[in-house]
Amino acid sequence: MQENRADRRSIAGYPATLEEFVHAGLKVSVYRVARLEDVVDREALLREERVDEPPYWAHLWIGARALARRLAESGTMAGRRVLDLGCGVGLPGLVAAALGGEVRFVDREPAALEFVRHSARRNGLEGVRLADLDFTRDSLTTDFDVILGAEVVYDPASYTPLCEFLDRHLRPSGEIHLTYAFRCAAERFFAELRRRGFAGWREPRREWEDGRPRGLFLWTFRRSG
Repeated sequence: MQENRADRRSIAGYPATLEEFVHAGLKVSVYRVARLEDVVDREALLREERVDEPPYWAHLWIGARALARRLAESGTMAGRRVLDLGCGVGLPGLVAAALGGEVRFVDREPAALEFVRHSARRNGLEGVRLADLDFTRDSLTTDFDVILGAEVVYDPASYTPLCEFLDRHLRPSGEIHLTYAFRCAAERFFAELRRRGFAGWREPRREWEDGRPRGLFLWTFRRSG
């Protein structure tokens, strides 16, 4: 991804910079927080017992980049209703929308949704929808053909409500695409999805993180019945 230094602005109170995602003949622009290290107080994280949560949504995680590449390689999402769950700055969902999908972006952080709104406008994507929602306790009134989750499997306390949310909102013939970058022990989450009647398979990928390649899995789940 290449940064466009000519387009700098403030979004939701954060300094924003524009980057270009280019893969498989597709180009999408995405706004992200500039100088992210300036808004994370590393010393406070080490020193204080209670500090404000760092803006994890603002990171462009390797799982989001890998999932965006997978979607770009798929060629089209036309006619498919897509959910970008825990979207952060929304790269996978923006790619799905650029490929013709009807995309809803969901995150519990309003600032994240503001970044997505600006990115969608920059790319001329008019049909996207945004929802401020916490999947551990909230629901939507819609089901989806495709649910995207870039590194949303990281907190064991959320595993059961996440499985319930995915089960509730996926259409019978739909697909779930998740990325897992080994930042936590997630065996219990995947086991619970299988107990709910989902069959899954994984594809290894590699993305650059902190100046070196890092491995991760792209998981696809469908109902096995």
